Amino acid sequence: MGLPWRRIGSALKGLAPFIPLVGGPAGAILRAVSTSVQVVEDVMDDHALPSATKRQRAIDLTGAMLEVIEDATSRDLLNNETLTDAVGAVIDAEVALRNAHAALSAVVEDLRRA
Repeated sequence: MGLPWRRIGSALKGLAPFIPLVGGPAGAILRAVSTSVQVVEDVMDDHALPSATKRQRAIDLTGAMLEVIEDATSRDLLNNETLTDAVGAVIDAEVALRNAHAALSAVVEDLRRA
């Protein structure tokens, strides 16, 4: 079974509303985390995976992106405990934002139907 490239492409196109508007290196890391969450959510939405597994996949994907940044900067990012903790916290916040957005959308849809 191949990778669902169309779904991945669609996921990357829809990132704009959720990517934090922060510049510099921190902004690049935040965008990597946001992209990872988006890809995992969109690509794995048909699979009944526990949220902890999806969270770990987002962490793994972010780590792969950070490896590219490590290669480009000759810096060791992945062995920085503060960065690792921050990535996990941003993933949790991103997922909470997406869940809140879905809940609000459901309320608005219910109000429209009433």
